[in-house]
Amino acid sequence: MASSIDLHPPIHWGQTQDSVSLRIGLTDVKYPKIDINESSVRFQATGCSGSRGEQLYSFEIELFDNIDSQACNYKINDREINVSLKKKKTVENNVWPRLTKTSAKLPWLKADFDKMAYSEDESDDGKKTSMPKKGLTDELCKSLRQNSRRNKSKNFIDIRTNWLLFYNLFQFMAYLWVFTRLIMHFISNGHLSNGYKLVENPIKLCQSLSVLEIVHPLIGFTKGDWFSPLMQCFGRNLILFIVINFNQQIKLSPFISYLFLVWSFVELYRYPYYGIRLLNKDNRIITWLRYTIWIILYPLGAFIEGVIVYKSIDYYHSNGYFSLALPNKINFSFNFALFLRIYLVLLPIGLLQMMKHMWNQRKKTLRKKKQ
Repeated sequence: MASSIDLHPPIHWGQTQDSVSLRIGLTDVKYPKIDINESSVRFQATGCSGSRGEQLYSFEIELFDNIDSQACNYKINDREINVSLKKKKTVENNVWPRLTKTSAKLPWLKADFDKMAYSEDESDDGKKTSMPKKGLTDELCKSLRQNSRRNKSKNFIDIRTNWLLFYNLFQFMAYLWVFTRLIMHFISNGHLSNGYKLVENPIKLCQSLSVLEIVHPLIGFTKGDWFSPLMQCFGRNLILFIVINFNQQIKLSPFISYLFLVWSFVELYRYPYYGIRLLNKDNRIITWLRYTIWIILYPLGAFIEGVIVYKSIDYYHSNGYFSLALPNKINFSFNFALFLRIYLVLLPIGLLQMMKHMWNQRKKTLRKKKQ
């Protein structure tokens, strides 16, 4: 029977005449508890499956027939957990019609066709012995056909993962273009002044799309919180779309190019890291860079943002852009230059909060990799 815990790992099962195999699709397995007795298998562990982050997974399966628990074993590797169960009965054509005692369908349990003995298998002496089709009951054949249809659909990445892969790849390519364009501009001219014109449209597109990083966790597309992306998105878009966009004087400053280089360099490792995690892959170099390079670049980026805001205060004060003076119909006043001064005070506080969050993520991720 199934466990009452909601999260079940994906399991593929196969069989020969004398054994049953389980392939549990979990990576980065920690704290495994596997209990095998003659009639059931109980499992609980912390691990990762697909696009999910680290979660607690559990299941309990009541087996179709008894097994020899003393002859069973399991092996944990980086990609999955392999469990081998020895059937108690050793009669000829001992094929189970299903893995579970009951006929209830479990969506997380599939047939492993490469290890399913429904045509022929190898005997102990190494010779192939034919397994009669009558050994397969109608129920097993029906189950295999249903699982085959499900397996075909699973060959395609689900819509959510497909979208997230596209989004991360697009953002990576766009930021790579921004970074490369600015570096080429510096090599050709020996300075980074007036770099804003070269990358204005792609950097605006990237930062507009970054709003989706707040939406994704809110609608369940990704795990994690939405507040940290909100802080970063608000700060960057305020600087880009308002402070820089409406200040014609600051656009010529090389500080704009410095800022875009810092933003881009951070993302050149962040988006590939998310992409390989979606594919259930692991790259220690990218992981280390993603959780290390920010230690230098986040404070540097915040400093450059502060310089840009500071240089823009007099411009917005003298021109009155985005300010609202009394008297007016809504009886409300707003001084944008004063807002920018307040923002300068709050900027270090926001930076500390962001760095504290990233430091906790770094310790958690890199410690797990060492283990």
